[in-house]
Amino acid sequence: MEYEFRRDLAGRIEARFSMDHEAMGNWLLTEPAARAERLEPLFKTIVELQTGERWTFSLSGLEFNLRLTRTDAIVRSAALPEDDLEEEPVDEGMDFYDQELHAECGLDDFKTMLDAWQGFNAQ
Repeated sequence: MEYEFRRDLAGRIEARFSMDHEAMGNWLLTEPAARAERLEPLFKTIVELQTGERWTFSLSGLEFNLRLTRTDAIVRSAALPEDDLEEEPVDEGMDFYDQELHAECGLDDFKTMLDAWQGFNAQ
């Protein structure tokens, strides 16, 4: 997963992610839980998952939901129905659009990204 955090000329934060992970950037920018000052509970949860104290964690947001397991992090648009998690898109042309609504990565990669996000926001 590749990403870059920066500010545009107006000072607004941008989170640019590789094509398969665009939903991660959308989640960071739209959900209050992804704000730098609210990351500590997420880091604590990740440690609990990594140490086996917890199996899963879900955080519902206004636009995106976050689901963490012991191995994966999934960001998914709250507008998408939950029952199509495993289905392929009906129209292959919609796959590009779906990348802005759903993304998955390993839990370790997700934690590394959150560390970078927290560092960027501390500047």
